[in-house]
Parts: sequence; C-alpha cells; structure tokens
Amino acid sequence: MRTREVMNISKVVMVLFSLICLVMTGCASEPITVVNKRYGTIKQEKTVSVSTKSGLATVGGAAVGGLLGNQVGGGSGKILATAGGSIAGGVAGRTLSEKQEVHFEYLVIMQDGERFILETKTSRKKVGSRVLIEHLSNGRERIFVL
Repeated sequence: MRTREVMNISKVVMVLFSLICLVMTGCASEPITVVNKRYGTIKQEKTVSVSTKSGLATVGGAAVGGLLGNQVGGGSGKILATAGGSIAGGVAGRTLSEKQEVHFEYLVIMQDGERFILETKTSRKKVGSRVLIEHLSNGRERIFVL
C-alpha cells in the first residue's frame, strides 16, 4: 500500500514538473528587431496603482496543494482531494503573491498627432521631453527619452 501512495505522489510531481517545463519553453524567443521608429513629446504625467500577481506562486501553490490533498482519503476520494488541493493551493498562491505597485502613465503626442499612453514602473520622465518610440517585432515598444 505504501508503494502505491509513493507512486501516486510521484505521478502528481511528474505532471506538475511537466507543466512547469511546458510553461518555461514558452519563454524562448526569436531575435527581436525594430519594425519602425516614431518621435513624440510627453504632454502629461499621471501616477497609477497597479495590482501584480506572480504566476510562479500560483503554480507553486497548486503543486503544494495537490501534494497535501493526495495525502487525504483513498480511491476516488483521493483523486478529488488531490484536484481540490491543487485548485485551492493555486488560488492561495495567487492571492498571497498579489501586491500593489506604483506606476507612471505618460500621454505622448506623436508627430502625426496620434496619442500614445506610455506606462513605466521605474523612472519619472519630464513633461515636455521628446521621446523616440521603437516598435519591435515582438509587438512591444521600446521608449527612449531624448
């Protein structure tokens, strides 16, 4: 009976490890190139509060919850306890990892008159500064204050 429990735990650990590896392979990327460059001017600044959550904490909580749930019951009850533990652990991990951060939003008026909202969490930029926005092949933008 003990060997069977160890096998079940091993299966759960292997499934969770496989899921983590699958998620991590999505992080690999091709070279990023500049698609086009545009110039604009910062016209307005606003401070905003942003809620952030960690996906790693969610996965870790699900793994721990699944392992704990696997220790309860027997037969189909054990399967339900493992699944319920994984879900509860994932929710708990996500909730515990949530935090509020201060970000800065800037209204940038491009040379062609288009409005662009720039959000950053680090440095403050001065209203009136010229900016260069590089649109990248991965769909993101890179902004330089000139």
